[in-house]
Amino acid sequence: MTLPLPTRNTTRRRVIAAGLGVAGTLALPATAWASETRTGRRAPGAYQVSVIVRWNQAVMDAILAEYKLAGTVFGPATINARALAVIHNAIYDAWACYDSCAVGTRFGGSLRRPRRERTLANKNEAVSYAAHLAMRDLFPNQAAAADSFLRSLGYDPAAQAGPNTPAGIGRRTAQAVLDFRHQDGANQAGGYTDTTGYTAANQPQSIAAFDPALVTAPEHWTPLIVGGKTQKFLTPQFSVMTPFALSRPDQFTVAAPPAYPSTRMSDAIEELVEISAGLTDEHKAIAEFWLDNDVTPPGAQQSWARFVSARDGYGIDEDAVLFFGLNMAECDAAIGSWAVKRQYDFARPSTLVPYDRRGQQIRAWGGPGQGTVTMDGVHWRAYVAVPGFPATVSGHSTFSGAAAEFLRRFTGTDSFGDSYLFKAGTSTVEPGLTPAVDVTLQWPTFTAAAEQAGISRIYGGMHWSFDNGPGLEMGHKIGGVVHRKAMDLLHGSHN
Repeated sequence: MTLPLPTRNTTRRRVIAAGLGVAGTLALPATAWASETRTGRRAPGAYQVSVIVRWNQAVMDAILAEYKLAGTVFGPATINARALAVIHNAIYDAWACYDSCAVGTRFGGSLRRPRRERTLANKNEAVSYAAHLAMRDLFPNQAAAADSFLRSLGYDPAAQAGPNTPAGIGRRTAQAVLDFRHQDGANQAGGYTDTTGYTAANQPQSIAAFDPALVTAPEHWTPLIVGGKTQKFLTPQFSVMTPFALSRPDQFTVAAPPAYPSTRMSDAIEELVEISAGLTDEHKAIAEFWLDNDVTPPGAQQSWARFVSARDGYGIDEDAVLFFGLNMAECDAAIGSWAVKRQYDFARPSTLVPYDRRGQQIRAWGGPGQGTVTMDGVHWRAYVAVPGFPATVSGHSTFSGAAAEFLRRFTGTDSFGDSYLFKAGTSTVEPGLTPAVDVTLQWPTFTAAAEQAGISRIYGGMHWSFDNGPGLEMGHKIGGVVHRKAMDLLHGSHN
């Protein structure tokens, strides 16, 4: 059987486009964002980007700069989710001090400023100093860039400020958020290294020369050796990290993967083999688009929020809550999905398919430019690169489901309306060849966007169907509880 496309075809427009500068430069203009807005709801030039959107892009620039320093194209999705959540938590808490009703996560309403101080200028200053302090803490290598960006907004990074000035409020709220998060179990101080004592059940395997004889527990995750580097389970400690809205990391879980060997597992393997053999240019475009080598989830979902902000004409008040809620949902999605990954430690298709189909003749994708070929099943490979952590449950699906649910509830509609043109020959896996003609990806709804993000991992060969559907469902549940808690804070309830 072949896996159909979602009934509602979804797409994400990449907002980190040519022309953006290095981290800390003014990534987005203060005026119109016409190229980012495709709904036609306003004339070019009518949308004024809020300072929160600009800080959001500055953080994404910092993440990209970190990739360059590390010499990698795969970003740590969990660490990125946490960083974005911490920074936007600091921004929200600073902003809440200048709102008539909202309360912050750390101080509640105790720092609320008098009515005469609740100006746009003071809000801009407070959230900028909050973002600046948090960004320096989370990305110390990008401190100079954070300083430069703050100066570009007209503020002095070294300015002395009283505790109740906008700069002082921003620094106080950010520091309180940082102090709390330094103790959340992520091990930021230790470089996010594992604190759980995880050990892989199987010894590492070369991605270019898979040896079934080395596999002792085929149903469990196997680290791959890629480019001479051996994978390690990325941040298994996020499985026990302190969440925002979840009552505990494993509040929402999924059913266990099928046993191996079993009929259900054989069917799942056959499904991926058939999908590999039948990959179309559209499947490949979807797999590559959502791979997000430049930003990774949850960076992809930041573009959803930026699109919504531009589409609906948001200002600082809406953006403060929008990006706060979205990123708390993404961080809780990281925690929830990693709790499941740690629980099951289940094998990726990249090792279980070749292990199971070794010695059998199969039809599958033969590698870049090779199309579908007949091969020994031991040579089956994923279409895209495979990250270093277990399969079940799909992080892409969980992140995307959480974002879709939060945005649907926040905006009051599932309507999205974004799109992306995947131009002919721009594949990074099969450059110059794929797709043969332009492929347009479209997302009429947030739900459809999440569905396509999830199915992209199956087309790419790095996830099973039983990773995807349950991940989307869990993500929607997480997005729901995060929205409720964010709205409680917005309406003045602080528990």
